[in-house]
Amino acid sequence: MAPISVTLAPRDPPAAVVALVGEHDAYSAGRLEGELAVLLDEGRNVVVDLQDTEFIDSTTLASLLAARRGAQQAGLGFTLVLPERSYTQVSKLLELTGLRSAFAIYETLDDALNGARRGFSEGSSVRSAA
Repeated sequence: MAPISVTLAPRDPPAAVVALVGEHDAYSAGRLEGELAVLLDEGRNVVVDLQDTEFIDSTTLASLLAARRGAQQAGLGFTLVLPERSYTQVSKLLELTGLRSAFAIYETLDDALNGARRGFSEGSSVRSAA
């Protein structure tokens, strides 16, 4: 199974970083969905780090969308880290499906943490700290 790492960022308000490494498909989507649900149930803002993700399928994308929707309904932040400079399969999938604007996407982990802590969950472009 592809690695899914969950770490807690110690600053307030609380935030969790879920790093997806390698390839993620229907086989790992259930675990991802479970991890994200627990974090949101705990009232944590969530950052999904896709910097080292080589592949996600539609099942994984659906899990991310469901978690973003859950975060939004709970008033929590949900952001992605996906550097624009490294155009990956994940970037291509978000563009082809038209779902890039469904997520608040940031270039760096620090920027994504700041965005999540401010309650961002959707946006139309890669953002950087201003």
